[in-house]
Amino acid sequence: MEIKIKTTGSVVMTDELRAFIEKKLEKVSIFVRKDDAAIVEVEVGTTSAGQRTGDVYRAEAHITFSGGDVYADAITNTLHGAIDRAVSEARRELKKKKGKDRDMVRKGASEVKKFFRTFGK
Repeated sequence: MEIKIKTTGSVVMTDELRAFIEKKLEKVSIFVRKDDAAIVEVEVGTTSAGQRTGDVYRAEAHITFSGGDVYADAITNTLHGAIDRAVSEARRELKKKKGKDRDMVRKGASEVKKFFRTFGK
């Protein structure tokens, strides 16, 4: 899994921030573990340069893998909180996609089984 991190606005990339993001993305890597071509693009920054109050920090995560892609974003008043929410949302979307794929395979297998049951009659 390849991780690309981009900072915008007044956010400066530090070793601590990079380590925090990579630690949080370990939770996401569980879903794309077998896919070597998976790319995770993370963008963290501020919503606007002059804003001083309210939700100021934003984090976006775009995960591209062989089964599709997932996008998640979050805006909060702390940088780490925005990253946490974006990763949680991405993880939730990956779980949802995995469940849908599993259900489609099971439905197809059920249809094949039903076909072969009635085939000889």
